[in-house]
Amino acid sequence: MANEKLIVVDESMFGQDAAAKTAEANKVARKFGIDDKALAAVEDFKQALADNNAWDLPFMGYVNEDGYGYAYVPDRAVSPTTGWDAHKAFKELPEDVQTAFAIRMLFTHRDVDRYGADVFLHYERGFVVRFEGPGSNNY
Repeated sequence: MANEKLIVVDESMFGQDAAAKTAEANKVARKFGIDDKALAAVEDFKQALADNNAWDLPFMGYVNEDGYGYAYVPDRAVSPTTGWDAHKAFKELPEDVQTAFAIRMLFTHRDVDRYGADVFLHYERGFVVRFEGPGSNNY
């Protein structure tokens, strides 16, 4: 039986421009019933991350603990410049927006965001994410 919640990410997308990565992520999100309203809210959250200098924080809640695996650290996503709690804001988003945002992060060039999204989608949404491409570990 095929996994109904399987997301396959082609690693060649990581080198594409932002518009191509966004288009691919939105295509995947729509496959799971996420609508344009939720996708627009993803853009709003991305802007809030930028406005609060929070892109380098574990806003989905998960961080790689220096080789010890991923840990849920909800208190480590507070912006040092504005005090904005990015994880709290993420958790306050509707579930479809959270899911769409995590799917978008699977296609980003930033390893930390991809891996955090993978963990979030697996543990909080029941998805299986498979990365495919040259050098992929297929984890």
